[in-house]
Amino acid sequence: MPHDLARLLLDAHSGPHYSVRAALALADGQPPPRIAGLVTGLTGSKRALWISIARVTGSAAPPDDAGLMRLAEWEVEAARALTPEQLGLRLGGRVVGELLLEHVREVMWTAGQIAAQANRVRFA
Repeated sequence: MPHDLARLLLDAHSGPHYSVRAALALADGQPPPRIAGLVTGLTGSKRALWISIARVTGSAAPPDDAGLMRLAEWEVEAARALTPEQLGLRLGGRVVGELLLEHVREVMWTAGQIAAQANRVRFA
């Protein structure tokens, strides 16, 4: 299961289609404020989730200075390192593994929002 979660996170962030990286590649030049806001929000959500997971599982916390893509790379390795027992632990009444699956959905939703914003025609 940890390997499967890591693969889902990797694909959600770096897959060739329908990923955060692919969506960001659609934004030409300086990303508009809405895209920057989406990136900031996802980065913060990711960091908060993994800090909580680290407290419950005893695993390493995410690096403080990492931006979204570096944090995503760290996250894949962190998910891969979790044991099935750690994925079954509860965090705020929810199972860690379920929280990570929900996070994958958040990443994919954000990628879609970034792609939608990147494809909008901008008027000066």
